[in-house]
Amino acid sequence: MAEGGAARRFLGGLGAGKRWRAFILPGLALLVILSWVISDGAGVVEVEPGEVAVLYNNTPLAIFGEPSRVITEQGALTFIPGFQRVEKLEIRPQILVMEGPENTDLDHVQALTVRANDGSNFYFGKLEIHYQIIPSMAVELVRTVGPGTAYKTLVRMHAREVLRDAFGQYSFLEVANPATYGQATSAAKEALNERLAPLGIEVTNIPPPKPTFDDRVEHAIEERQNAEQEIEVQAERREKLAQEEGRKIQQVEQAKNQEYQQLVAELEAKRQQAVNARIATTREADLYFIQRDAEATAYKEEKVTRAKANEVAYQKEAEALAAKIRAIGEQGAAVLDRVIAEQVFPQLERVSATPIAEPSSPIDIRYLDKP
Repeated sequence: MAEGGAARRFLGGLGAGKRWRAFILPGLALLVILSWVISDGAGVVEVEPGEVAVLYNNTPLAIFGEPSRVITEQGALTFIPGFQRVEKLEIRPQILVMEGPENTDLDHVQALTVRANDGSNFYFGKLEIHYQIIPSMAVELVRTVGPGTAYKTLVRMHAREVLRDAFGQYSFLEVANPATYGQATSAAKEALNERLAPLGIEVTNIPPPKPTFDDRVEHAIEERQNAEQEIEVQAERREKLAQEEGRKIQQVEQAKNQEYQQLVAELEAKRQQAVNARIATTREADLYFIQRDAEATAYKEEKVTRAKANEVAYQKEAEALAAKIRAIGEQGAAVLDRVIAEQVFPQLERVSATPIAEPSSPIDIRYLDKP
């Protein structure tokens, strides 16, 4: 009997477990339907251009996804109401305007007033801060400041402090210089990004504003600017005069250089002419020398040849005459009679003579004409 009762109790417990599981599943389904009905989006939201969404898992169950996930894709985003929720943030470029005497909304706040390091005050009629959300850091931003437009309060809170620190380190004369407040705005942009970037906000631009001072300071600044402008005008005039001086010097140098080059060219031409004349004269002299040398050589050779020929002829003639003389000498005294007969007797025919009379007195032959 005891064993049978234990068996019945065990079987009854199994039946109760089955009945409990039968109530759980319909209850979960009813809870999902109830959450679906009471949610605004009914499990669907539209991620429009210029927006980023963060999908949260409201339960510790991994079946419903990660604890948080950034959605940057545009279009419809579905989720399970009750178990998941969606927060959307605007990532379009935003502008915080500091203008006017008071705050009007999240994007328009009171104008910025700064105390310079010399104790004077100046303000900006209008100053703009361009910024936007870093999409990949949307989770950190929502965790830090909350959903929606709460991040704009974060920018307002830090911007005024950082800008006052950036501009307040200069005197009013330094701030009046456009280059100075350009540097100040760049430094303010860097300082704001150092604070806001870890939170998910990036400052993209701060257009350099023009500061406004009291009337007395404005008048002093105006006089200073006029003096600086006059200095710049005078410096520009000096620069122009220096350029004009350099230009005139260059013109004179060019003219003199041109004259110098012309003179050098003329001298070079004359030198070349002289060289050409020298070459021509040398060539003529060489030609004359060659011709005269050739003529002299020819004349010499002719005379030598003729002298040699005459020498031979005269030698032969002398030899012939010597032979003739030897031949005549060999003939003896009869040769002289024959020569006289041949040479003298024919001439006696042309001789006429008269008898010689003895003079009665001596004749002085000194007065006779020469024959």
